[in-house]
Amino acid sequence: MKRALLPLLISLLLSGCASAPTRPAGLARDDVAYLEQYMDWYLAQQMRKYDVPGVTVVLVSDEKILWKKAYGYADVERKIPTTTRSVFQVGSISKLFTASAVMQMVERGRFDLDAPIQNYLPEFSMHSRWGDAPRPTLRELLSHHSGLPTYYLKGFFSREPLSTLVQALKDEHLAYRPRETFNYSNLGPDLAGAALERASGKEFGHTLRQALLDPLGMHNSSFALDARTQPLLASGYLKGQATEAVTLRDVPAGGLFSNVEDLAHFMRMILGDGALDGQRVLSRASVAAMMTPQFTDAPFDFGQRFGLGWMLSGIPVHNAGPVVWHNGGTKTHISQMVLLPQKKLGVVVLANSDRSGPMVYETAEKILHLALELREGIQQPPTPPRAPEVTLAPELLDRYAGDYSFNGALARIERHGNRLRFYILGNTLEFVPVSEKNFRVQWRPLDLFSVPIPYAPIEFTEIQGRTIMIQRGDSVERGIAMTAEKAPPHTIPEAWRRRAGTYRLVNPDKEYMVDVRQITLSVENDKLFVVRLRLSGLEDREVQVVCMPLDDDRVYTFGIGRNVGDVTTVERHDGRERLRYLGYYFERTDTDTVTKP
Repeated sequence: MKRALLPLLISLLLSGCASAPTRPAGLARDDVAYLEQYMDWYLAQQMRKYDVPGVTVVLVSDEKILWKKAYGYADVERKIPTTTRSVFQVGSISKLFTASAVMQMVERGRFDLDAPIQNYLPEFSMHSRWGDAPRPTLRELLSHHSGLPTYYLKGFFSREPLSTLVQALKDEHLAYRPRETFNYSNLGPDLAGAALERASGKEFGHTLRQALLDPLGMHNSSFALDARTQPLLASGYLKGQATEAVTLRDVPAGGLFSNVEDLAHFMRMILGDGALDGQRVLSRASVAAMMTPQFTDAPFDFGQRFGLGWMLSGIPVHNAGPVVWHNGGTKTHISQMVLLPQKKLGVVVLANSDRSGPMVYETAEKILHLALELREGIQQPPTPPRAPEVTLAPELLDRYAGDYSFNGALARIERHGNRLRFYILGNTLEFVPVSEKNFRVQWRPLDLFSVPIPYAPIEFTEIQGRTIMIQRGDSVERGIAMTAEKAPPHTIPEAWRRRAGTYRLVNPDKEYMVDVRQITLSVENDKLFVVRLRLSGLEDREVQVVCMPLDDDRVYTFGIGRNVGDVTTVERHDGRERLRYLGYYFERTDTDTVTKP
């Protein structure tokens, strides 16, 4: 939330130097001249606001490209402008291609969505703290309902084969019970990609080129930097500095290099119910299945909807039927793809800066809003007025107060009069009650005064005895709900109390998104077991992670949401204890105590 909050606050303080262009009367259905004029004005402001070097966009129907354009620079230092052929790392949009290739195998009878992955990868196994050995299905893997951890961190930025990842997971635990909640996970598409490799007998990138990229005419796209992509690659910028493209082990989840022209072919195929220019790539049934909500009875999905690969809720485009989408991000490239299947419209926005997320997401929506108005006369509903504050009983507000895990990070809610204050990662937010369970959000700069901000409202709910705070997307973090769970009373075993201290990372990777060389384990207020991490690199901050002991040798990251539920295990090497977390080992540095065998 801290990284998302700052750009929002800056944007609230800045204003454009010129007003939006005047909309002419009597526009023809496919007259995109005004759309282009408006987006020229809009993106000039947005790129300046977020310090984004380059952006490319494309708007399509099922029949053709309606509009495409490039802005800014692919390489600032060499003054190379972007073009619509400029290649970007599109990150997790890759997951849509992996899901599509799986559906092709389902059509051929080679895969069964509801069969365990062990049918295709017999060697796969993991631990579960709920007893039964995990047997995830392709349906669960592609809809992020398998219970797998978000990532396997060790080796994330490496060229290790998928087979190595499958072997490494044997030592890890599920993060959630299967089908209990949506937990966004790279590992689901990675396992599906490993199954595709096994079935085809060929490397994943080669398999996807034959299955999708070549049939779709995506000739400047690849799951590796190669002759197709390298000459057109846009430089990526991290904190304003040019940075080399990252190498990913998780290729099926995030390894695609592509451009807006090629991605237009993919969108047109989906909008064409699986056919592109008369050539069928997927069956109508497969496309429909990918856009069908999965596991709608999952108790901790909070009404959100997820398909096979596609996200089906969370994007504010109204009065246009279903909205399906996926975004992506690497260290330096951000992407967003949004489709309106009923209206046969789709948009992709690509940018080459780590700071470009809010701009990319808002731009995709802005283009679709304009396209709907120009083509269909459909306007978006006005922003509702700010809900008035209501007075709640102090005892009700006190029920919401306490320590929380916000995506694993320690947060605290306190009552101050008729309002709640939320302390997280150095920020203070104020929750203003508008009903018994719903609150609008305000910001407290330096915790001195309260300022309204355009964040989505907060909702408190209780499910299966657990108190959960939900924010269903906002003007910065589009899409998936952000959640925090209140920490219940619990006992910290003496074995973990004795482990309080400082630990060093024994087996660091050559490169990762953040640098974590040292962690500190502590017991806070005699009731919370907390891991303190000092992060540097992509993020520079200290994080306190709430952990819940399972037994004397295992704790898990408490809460619900992304990067939560992961298990840390004690292992013993040469008479000394080490902590193992998703492939990394940490060894204590503030004592010479040797553990007893």
